Amino acid sequence: MKILGLIVGIILLVSLSDPTVLGQAAPNKVIPPGAKVFVAPMPDGFDEFLKAAIVAKKVPVEVVAEKDKAEFQITGQAESQKASTAKKVIMWDWRSNEQASIQVSNLSSGEVAYAYSVNKVSSAHGKKTSAEACAKHLKEKIESKR
Repeated sequence: MKILGLIVGIILLVSLSDPTVLGQAAPNKVIPPGAKVFVAPMPDGFDEFLKAAIVAKKVPVEVVAEKDKAEFQITGQAESQKASTAKKVIMWDWRSNEQASIQVSNLSSGEVAYAYSVNKVSSAHGKKTSAEACAKHLKEKIESKR
């Protein structure tokens, strides 16, 4: 009986020491306001659209030009699919379809602190629209941890 009580006590102690059990985020998964972020080069210049969107959406991070000065790194992919001739002729729609995904990693621990994907059908402004969606949701993630 004493052994069973000891085992239950150890399990309880271990589970309560895990911050995710209490509904708190683990420290490495939190992106604090004012964090220094490096935006890695991405295909088709999506990184430039993302940097502009971070400024436009007032995401509370500091974008730095050098990776060694950053606490976090944003990597990602983006793809554009131009409107087909059939889509242009039949639907009178010249807008492209956009897909993008970003991943924010803590450079000291290597853990992924945040990831987001977006799929915009008939995007009026192309990569700008998908970059702004990524920035908007990143801002919500950072502000929800205040």
